Parts: sequence; structure tokens; C-alpha cells
Amino acid sequence: MDKRQIISYLNFAALICYIIGRVIDIPILIWIGLGIMTLSSVWTILHWKENDKMSNYISVAFLVLVGLSLFGL
Repeated sequence: MDKRQIISYLNFAALICYIIGRVIDIPILIWIGLGIMTLSSVWTILHWKENDKMSNYISVAFLVLVGLSLFGL
């Protein structure tokens, strides 16, 4: 399996955890989702040139989502 596919699946799993945590109001799922989003986004941004544009933009959007969640917006 390619690294880009792994990151895409991690992003998808993080988003699912985050959404389920928000809907059902389970804070541990929210934090797990935010943690996975942060780690995969930082990895993607560090390897910016190796990834396609859509993956890079999704990572930036996830970091914005993490920032907004941490500030409670």
C-alpha cells in the first residue's frame, strides 16, 4: 500500500471519529479524531511536494478544523 493511500485512509478515519464524536457527544472520539487529523496533516505538510494538490488542501483544511475545535468555535 502506498503512503499516500495510508494518509488518505487515516484522514477518512479521523473525520469519521470526529463526526461520530460530535454527533453522539463522546469527547474521547473527538480527541482521537483531532489527534489523527493533526498528525496526518503535519506529515502531509512536511512532505508537501510529494503529495497531490487535493491531499495538501485537505490537510490544511483539517488543521483549520483542529484549530477551530480547540478554540471552541
